[in-house]
Amino acid sequence: MSARHPHIKARVLTVFLLVGLPLLAIGFGIALAIGRQHLRGQFGQHLQESAQQTAAAVDAYVYRRLVDVSLLGRTPEVRRAAQAGSALPFDRAKVVTAGAAAASLDPPASKFLADIVAHDTVYRELVLTDRHGRVVAASGPPSTAFLGEADWWKAVTEDSGRGRVTMSDVTWDDRARIHAIAFAAPVPAPEGEALTGVLKVVVDSRELLAMVGGVQLGASGEAVLLRDNGSVVFARRQTDPNARFFALTPLLERVAVMRQGGPEAGTFFRAASPTDGSPFLVGLAASQLGRSYPNASWLVAVSQSEAELLAPVRALGWYLFAVIALVALLVLALALYFSMRLEAPQVDVDMHLVRHPPLAHVGDVQIQEEAGSEPVVVRAK
Repeated sequence: MSARHPHIKARVLTVFLLVGLPLLAIGFGIALAIGRQHLRGQFGQHLQESAQQTAAAVDAYVYRRLVDVSLLGRTPEVRRAAQAGSALPFDRAKVVTAGAAAASLDPPASKFLADIVAHDTVYRELVLTDRHGRVVAASGPPSTAFLGEADWWKAVTEDSGRGRVTMSDVTWDDRARIHAIAFAAPVPAPEGEALTGVLKVVVDSRELLAMVGGVQLGASGEAVLLRDNGSVVFARRQTDPNARFFALTPLLERVAVMRQGGPEAGTFFRAASPTDGSPFLVGLAASQLGRSYPNASWLVAVSQSEAELLAPVRALGWYLFAVIALVALLVLALALYFSMRLEAPQVDVDMHLVRHPPLAHVGDVQIQEEAGSEPVVVRAK
């Protein structure tokens, strides 16, 4: 008995393909959605790490400037001028009412401070006071002769023994059109560490802000230096000094978690663009300056559009679905084509036109002989 070989029917194959390909497409869609979610987390961590690196660079720059200002306050010329001014009789009321005209500047110390400003344009202004708050030297004409009532001066001299270094927040100077930051350091006596004056240094913060503005990720990614209340210290695309971060609500929620003992190193979250509502990923990191200097409770936020981050995955998804659709159409076309070519034509056979071989009679048995074949016995009715 000859074995029967199964034949694949084109129509059955087409039906199964048309049913299976949509299921395959759904499976691809689910896999892509899971992949997008995984990539979203990976990109969020990348933005978080970028924010941490930027915050660390900001901290390093500020700490380096604090050390520089402290060393300037310990130079012999500055210490001598502060001690000489502190030795003079002090009449607070007279100095306050006289204004800038009462300033008696030490020429050698003032020349030393002016040379610093002239040779390093990052330094915008240096002012030296004695231990009473009177201005005794300055890099340029002082605006007042007494600074003892300024908050920054009081913050430096709170420790009446040796004093402490302080810094201000970044402020916008409309006159100079720069972002400036002020440092203040105690000036010790020429011999010993007793507080004898205060040195204030106003610095152009362009180097600090260049670290933030230099972070550019694609077309939509940027870094922003923020205060912990959400106000913008500096942003490359923002010039309004009163601007706030676009994702203020989720930002403040994350800051509250950090304050309650949550992850201080950094975090990331999703936020909607205020213009068109498109989703953004935001990596957030806290500066360590706020622990020592409350005026510098800063954050670094690095944001980028999800559409830009996930564009390769979205393009890959469209390519996969296009391939599935093309395969489905190709299989359908081939199945229809071969079904039409291989289908046997229907032929009406007229039995009167068929020629039969003659019958041989052997008794009551009729034998039909055919050429090239065995005789066929046909019994008579």
